[in-house]
Amino acid sequence: MNELKINTSIEDITSFFNSHNLLMEGEKINMFTKAGEGNMNLVLRIKTNKRSFIFKQSRPYAEKYPFIKAPIERINTEYSFYKTLINNGFANNIPNIITFKKDDFFMLLEDLGESDFSDIYTEKSIDINTIETLIEILNNIHSCNDIHNYPSNHKLKKLNHQHIFVLPFKIDNGFDLNSVQVGLKDLVEDFTNDIITLKNKVSSIGDRYLNTGETLLHGDFYPGSWMKNNGQIYLIDPEFSFVGDIEFDYAVFAAHLILITSDIKLMELIVNKYMNKTMNLKLFYSYTGIEIIRRLIGIAQLPLNLTIKEKKNLLYFSKSLILN
Repeated sequence: MNELKINTSIEDITSFFNSHNLLMEGEKINMFTKAGEGNMNLVLRIKTNKRSFIFKQSRPYAEKYPFIKAPIERINTEYSFYKTLINNGFANNIPNIITFKKDDFFMLLEDLGESDFSDIYTEKSIDINTIETLIEILNNIHSCNDIHNYPSNHKLKKLNHQHIFVLPFKIDNGFDLNSVQVGLKDLVEDFTNDIITLKNKVSSIGDRYLNTGETLLHGDFYPGSWMKNNGQIYLIDPEFSFVGDIEFDYAVFAAHLILITSDIKLMELIVNKYMNKTMNLKLFYSYTGIEIIRRLIGIAQLPLNLTIKEKKNLLYFSKSLILN
């Protein structure tokens, strides 16, 4: 497989595109830039004399963390997610697929522009209309039919499992948390000093995460996977998608609403107004607490504008969600 790089020359990119017959007649690549701050894949915005589009390629490692091995076929899962939504009539909130090359592990996608939700953590607010739109998108995903042959995505789930359910709760995990924020290492040492009961509960939830459920999930429903374009919200980066517990997607969403606003009432808003009453609330609360903890003290850090005291309060609140 031919891998492109962020520092590849225009000549080499042109040669790559020509070898796959991806350019139109008379089309010339004028420039390319990195598109977004994703962790997993190479994502480039390609601008030609005729159009602009997104090139996305997966490799056998995480793009941002090359020392982390990752299943290269995750791009196939992403394609399956988009096609499943299209087949179920829910194409309005996903980018158009221009080209998919299964054996070369890349896609060309519609360019939705550069207006994402990356500033939402520092703004510390999210309006109710945005929440309602995102819930509608989530409900569409969860209502998809004909998913019995959906990719298990087990290899990527196992990698994600380590970074959600294991490493954040491990005292000696090698994370340099003081480089994230001075004082965070001491806070984590205090938090992880006596968490045997918590670790056992998280471990059992993690085992459940690895099982196959009944609902199609996005698998990483947080602001980094949302885009804005012409007044509409789009969903991207579904390489973590799988068929699992519906509570997981809702919990990741709720966890990030809390991380954005520090308002735990938004979690109850989701429970009371949006969640199906047949859902497992204890499981939802546990997944929510686990996602908050891993985003505060795990490797997948966010641009949070929180003090150490605020992070401490959130850590212990999350602990209570999991245990109670």
